[in-house]
Amino acid sequence: MGQSSLNRMKIQIPNKVLTFVAGIIIWESAAGVVNSRSFPHIGGVLFDLVELLKTFEFWKSLVVTFNLTLIGFAIGAGFAFALGLATALNKKLDLLFSSSITFLRSVPSVVFLPLLIASIGASSRTAIILTALVVSLKLVIFVSRGVLETEKEHIEFAKLYHLSFFATICNIYIPSLFSVVSTGFRLSASRAFGTVIASGIIIGTPGLGRDLLFAESNAEYERVFSYVIVLGIVGTSIYSTFNIIESKFIHWRVNV
Repeated sequence: MGQSSLNRMKIQIPNKVLTFVAGIIIWESAAGVVNSRSFPHIGGVLFDLVELLKTFEFWKSLVVTFNLTLIGFAIGAGFAFALGLATALNKKLDLLFSSSITFLRSVPSVVFLPLLIASIGASSRTAIILTALVVSLKLVIFVSRGVLETEKEHIEFAKLYHLSFFATICNIYIPSLFSVVSTGFRLSASRAFGTVIASGIIIGTPGLGRDLLFAESNAEYERVFSYVIVLGIVGTSIYSTFNIIESKFIHWRVNV
C-alpha cells in the first residue's frame, strides 16, 4: 500500500469518528428537545437493536429481503442488457423505445405499485417485478452508452474476421461495456434493495420492510429506529461492496 493511500486512510478514520460522534450528539439533542416516546434516546434504540439481532425472525426476514432483491436485480439486469444492446445496435428500435424509456424513467417507481396490485395482487412477486422494472430502467441507459462507446477499431476487427453477430456481441460489445455498466450495477443494486423495502412498507410484501411497518403500527418506536439503522447499514454495505469490486477490477475509471 502506497504512502498516499495510508495518508488518505489516516484522514478518513478521524473524519468517520467525528461524523459518528456528531450524529450521536444531534440525535440526543433532538430526543431531549422533542421529549416524546416516538423519538427515543439512542441508548434505548441500541439496546433494542441488540435484542433484534438475537431473534430468528429478523434473520429470516433479512434473507427473504436479500432473495427478493437478488431475483429482481437479476431479472432487471437481464432485461436491461437485452434492451440496451438492441436499441444501441438498431436505430429503428432506438427510435421506437427511446421516448418510452425516457418517460418511464421520469415516473417514480411507487406509481407502478397500484397497477401491479390491480394486476397480480400484493405478494412477493409484486416486489420482484417492481424491483426488476426499477433496475432495468436504471441500467438500460448504461448498457446503451457502453455499446455506443465501444472502440471503433474493435468493431472493425470483428468485421475483418467475419465474426457472427452473436460472437461480436459476446467478444466485442459485452467486454467493452462492462467498464460503464459497472457503475450502473452499483447504483441499481442500491435501488433494488430500497425498492424491496418500499414494497414491504407500502403493501406489506415479506421482508424487513413489512417488519418495519408492523413495528410502526404497534407503536414500537425503538424497534422502528432499530430497523432504520439496520436498513441503512445494509444499503450502505451493498453500495460499498459494488464500489470495491468496481475499484478493484475497473480501476482506471473514475467512480461517479
